[in-house]
Amino acid sequence: MPDTWKQARVLGAFYDRLAEGVAGQTACPQIASFGVCYGWIDTSGDMPQPEEPPFDAESLPGSLVHTGLVTAEPSGKSVLATAVIPEGAVAEPTQVTAIGLFDQTDTLVAAVSFLPEWITPDKRYEHLVHMTFPEE
Repeated sequence: MPDTWKQARVLGAFYDRLAEGVAGQTACPQIASFGVCYGWIDTSGDMPQPEEPPFDAESLPGSLVHTGLVTAEPSGKSVLATAVIPEGAVAEPTQVTAIGLFDQTDTLVAAVSFLPEWITPDKRYEHLVHMTFPEE
């Protein structure tokens, strides 16, 4: 079994957009949409390993398999975002290994890489992304 199942990261663009919002230059970032793709995965060994998304990533790797709106709920110093790919969203079984969260300006602000998962035409796919903010 692999040692790591997921690698998640709040990206630098989130902090840039937050600083601009706090300074009154733009609206604070709001998680608005998501995209899934295949990438940020090391398949060179016996078992695939998720790679940590780069802090300065501006886009998801490879081509997007699906995009959609996301729902997000605050909980203390964290946010739980839910991305749903409905049944019939893909024409054939498709492997994905990364999801990105975008704010209302389509800026990539958080990303997760994970072990390969299949999206199939006959099933609904749901991915939860939990963003926790440091307390100190």
